[in-house]
Amino acid sequence: MEEAHSEEWAWQTIRYLSDCERHKKMATFIPSAAVYLPPPTFRPLPLAQWFETFHSNDILSHLDEMKGVITSTYGRILKMDSTKKITKKLAGGIGDSAAWMSNIGNEFGRVLNSVLTSGEGAGLEELCQGVVTLYKNAGQAEPEAIYVDRDCCSQSGVSSVAKLFHPWQSAVRLDSFHFMRRFNCGLTTEHNPLYGIFCAKPSSCIFAWDQEDVQRLKEAKRAEWKSSHSGHTPTEEQLMATISPGELKRHCRRRTRGVEEIRGMISGLLESVWDLTDTTGLRLVSHDSMRHVWEVQQKHLECLQDPAGVALYTKVGTLQKGGKELDILRCGRGSSSLESFHRHQCAFIPGWRCNAVHTQMYMLEGVSRWNMGRAKEAVDVEGASTLRSFDVRLMSHLSNLSQRVLGSTLVPEFTPPGKPTSERIAVEYLLGRDQQR
Repeated sequence: MEEAHSEEWAWQTIRYLSDCERHKKMATFIPSAAVYLPPPTFRPLPLAQWFETFHSNDILSHLDEMKGVITSTYGRILKMDSTKKITKKLAGGIGDSAAWMSNIGNEFGRVLNSVLTSGEGAGLEELCQGVVTLYKNAGQAEPEAIYVDRDCCSQSGVSSVAKLFHPWQSAVRLDSFHFMRRFNCGLTTEHNPLYGIFCAKPSSCIFAWDQEDVQRLKEAKRAEWKSSHSGHTPTEEQLMATISPGELKRHCRRRTRGVEEIRGMISGLLESVWDLTDTTGLRLVSHDSMRHVWEVQQKHLECLQDPAGVALYTKVGTLQKGGKELDILRCGRGSSSLESFHRHQCAFIPGWRCNAVHTQMYMLEGVSRWNMGRAKEAVDVEGASTLRSFDVRLMSHLSNLSQRVLGSTLVPEFTPPGKPTSERIAVEYLLGRDQQR
């Protein structure tokens, strides 16, 4: 900022002195000599505390708009996950009591709420029931599915998550990433050269690619190959080598295999690596640990199944490849979008440590900006602008004024948020529960 401020002063001074020089040349025929005042002296920037105070005051003046952006978010598929990353930055009283940050998001990566809690899965009744009330008051249909990282099923028949979202009848499913990650506990060490190879295998045991989508992609890649190789037809091996994992994920859908098929494939995978060792003789698999992991995880195979009748893929665009038109698909399965949010969430709080007041402000600003940044993905709008602004008042005023004057809005993808509800967000949730106790 100091560099930009200094350069701006220099450019403004150059403009002023250039005008003076031009005037001086034109004034040679005037008897009286012109007097040119020196430019304003360079003023250094205030201290960092001044900027922090200014930023805080700006956030405090937009609290209702920021809360409105968060509490006006809904979804057809919800994801719930928790992280400890951001709690390492908390200072003061909340630094000792806050252990987890729990988030609820939708299929587009937008966040419905983000709260601090004293434990993972503990004290989330108010959070979940607040979301239920939010849907009810807005007249929204209950979500079709809820993906979680734990508590997906119960021996009594009703899972803990289903109880939290009572009376919803949404299907509760386990995120496949967390299921696969649990097998790491049965490995001896992550430094084994075979560690990464093993971790990549369970995914193919759980999911199968849609063959119609794969065939369309292969036809497009085949046509692309022919155009760049003088019409020669590639072999099947050459064709598959040109298809990257990213292209498969972008243009092809996946479905979960049946319970027994998954059980058989994972059992076969474990048998194939049971006695593998590295060059020093160190086993990849710890037999006792892996037996226990697989015994426990088999009961979750039913929780991995795709909910019946739920469209997990959304078409977000098309792409021309080899003269063929391919759909660009976005998958709503699992909680990977929340994992991405967790990584960015730490950046909402600048510096290393932050007290309760500033944590609350930074979280409200960060989540609202995150949701607005993903608003274009939530709706399919033709002629969407490339404008990038997170000021709700400014965008609302621009949208309303252009509608009145031009008869159309200049920012069609912008949807004004509703009024904020009484839901507690971030630090409010933790402190509110402490007061209740």
